[in-house]
Amino acid sequence: MASKRMNQRAASRPRLTVDINPTLKRRIKVAAAAQDMPVSSYVAHVLEQAVPAAESVAKPSDGAVTSGMIRRAEKLRTEQGAPFPEDSADLIREGREQRNSQL
Repeated sequence: MASKRMNQRAASRPRLTVDINPTLKRRIKVAAAAQDMPVSSYVAHVLEQAVPAAESVAKPSDGAVTSGMIRRAEKLRTEQGAPFPEDSADLIREGREQRNSQL
């Protein structure tokens, strides 16, 4: 009866198959045994610690400017107050001159 419950529980959870080299498999088995855990539980525990939550994973940008980005830029501009005191072109030119003099 207990094995039937375990099979039902295992069947309700999705499976993940990963190809790994034999050395890593041995290391995982040894680490799981040292923690007195089944390999599947040990791997699940390690993955829970290593993989960030879905909401904290940044999505790649498609280049679109969102309203959230605009609000953030406006907030930064307000916090900054005055514009930069120096011309950015002058700063770039100065940096190039310093680099060229070191070459």
